[in-house]
Amino acid sequence: MLIENYYTILNSEIATDSASYEVALNRDCKVYEGHFPQKAVCPGVCNINMIKELAEKTIGKPLKLSAIQQCRLTTLLTPDEYPTVCVKLSFTSEVEHEYKLLATIGNNEDIYLSLKANLSE
Repeated sequence: MLIENYYTILNSEIATDSASYEVALNRDCKVYEGHFPQKAVCPGVCNINMIKELAEKTIGKPLKLSAIQQCRLTTLLTPDEYPTVCVKLSFTSEVEHEYKLLATIGNNEDIYLSLKANLSE
């Protein structure tokens, strides 16, 4: 799990079918030693995993990322320029134990990543 190494939850607002998390990106995480030491860049795969972990926290169950329909990395995300970000999640469930997820990572002005995915228990 990336929580507490890659990011820390600062605040959260959780509803039945949505959630919003303010998270701090941890510049001291070992992932930045290789991505990249001189200018840390948040790896897309770590951001996707952060979204999955926050979805698990919201739903209260372990989940698998079963499909990604769309993932857009629209702005370079770095822990030095953007030490805190907002992760917004929205869920729908048409089939028991399966969830359609819409998620974004951003701030008030910019979206760094948008994701449409399926999660399953």
